[in-house]
Amino acid sequence: MQLKILFVVSLWLCALTGSAQQVNFCGEFVPMERDFVSYKLMDVIKGHLKYRNFLPVLKAKTDIYFPVIIPILHQYNIPEDFKYLPVVESGFTNATSAVGAQGVWQFMPETAAAMGLAVRYDNDERNHLLKSTHAACRYLQQLYSQLHSWTLAAAAYNAGAGNISRNMKRQGSSDYYQLVLNDETAQYIYKIIAIKQLFESPELYMPGFGYNVFNKGNANMSVFSTPASSIRQPGQTVTKQVENNSGDFKSIRITVDTKTRGKTPVASAAFAAKLQKNNTFEDGQLISILLLDDLQANGVYIRKNTKISGRGWIVSDRIYVDLGFGNTITLCDAGGKKGVPADALKAGQDVRLLKI
Repeated sequence: MQLKILFVVSLWLCALTGSAQQVNFCGEFVPMERDFVSYKLMDVIKGHLKYRNFLPVLKAKTDIYFPVIIPILHQYNIPEDFKYLPVVESGFTNATSAVGAQGVWQFMPETAAAMGLAVRYDNDERNHLLKSTHAACRYLQQLYSQLHSWTLAAAAYNAGAGNISRNMKRQGSSDYYQLVLNDETAQYIYKIIAIKQLFESPELYMPGFGYNVFNKGNANMSVFSTPASSIRQPGQTVTKQVENNSGDFKSIRITVDTKTRGKTPVASAAFAAKLQKNNTFEDGQLISILLLDDLQANGVYIRKNTKISGRGWIVSDRIYVDLGFGNTITLCDAGGKKGVPADALKAGQDVRLLKI
């Protein structure tokens, strides 16, 4: 058990700025190298974690709403990340806000009417999922044509295109992350990205285990801690210890590159692996995985037939496993879907490790 824990701890070193650089929204790079951005996003994520008991309920709703919303987004060539907008706006309810916004997409009456929705006491199409989603896509297209950025279009969905344009002109910047905006709009994109991160990579943020993958100074820092001020310098080498088949540890040296990456992350490699059977798994326990391929990630090289371990978390009906590589290595089932069902763990099924 100690060897497994030491291996996981050693792999935590991989979750440095390289992981942070891979955060994106709608294919647009999120400047995580800026301390203000990284710490602010972590604060928003921690805020959501206060209500973590509700997150599985909210995520379960996505099974109902996303299959309807995503194809319509594709139809209008809207980035799929906008599926998270109604999560932040309404939590998939038809509630009416204090200012009169209503429906899953929280349309104001004037905007809804301009986008072709009927807004009458006896027929308010803001509450019609299909029609309001089509209207939201038309509105987002309009905002993008005005602002030429999906991030700014999302901010304008909250504050209005005129408001965003005036602030851009007055402040001389088209960078959302630099603009000084009202509190709600200044938090808006961070909230959407936080939901995206928690839904797509929940294993990185589970309390008691999740570390601050955005912190450049201390990768093994709890998300509930105050970020450290120290920053690892580009090109700095780190000595890691990796468990081999005999149970011994060997040291290898890796180079941590903290240069900014400017492209959207995509799966660049897939490694075959096999779950080690576990019939009594409980939330938060370690899961052992046998590598069937040599694995290379973040400067770490691990030979096939080596067992690696990571802590697993049950989210909805799947088990997500943090292997210590931040969000650069993702455990998926044999079909490529993130996480594995409990039955796969009990049967010791084949899995895939996707490298971003």
